[in-house]
Amino acid sequence: MNRDVSVGDRVKLIDMPEWLVHDLPAVEQAEMRACIDQVFVVREIDPHGYLWVGFGGTSDHADAARYSGHSFGIPRGCVQPAQEE
Repeated sequence: MNRDVSVGDRVKLIDMPEWLVHDLPAVEQAEMRACIDQVFVVREIDPHGYLWVGFGGTSDHADAARYSGHSFGIPRGCVQPAQEE
């Protein structure tokens, strides 16, 4: 990525490093890899320079709601600026 990234920026995930998913169950690996080509908002940048993004959804269950998703840190080289649509 050729520019600085800040918290709140929208980025498109263009790659997923194998070290990030290799220890996960197959279902979670598939969920994570399905994020490639999706746009995310950078929620945090950690001291090591990893960009923290996340995805998930809420579903209703009787009298409660349940959130399910993933949050992960990704190297800057795995994202590009998101195109404004």
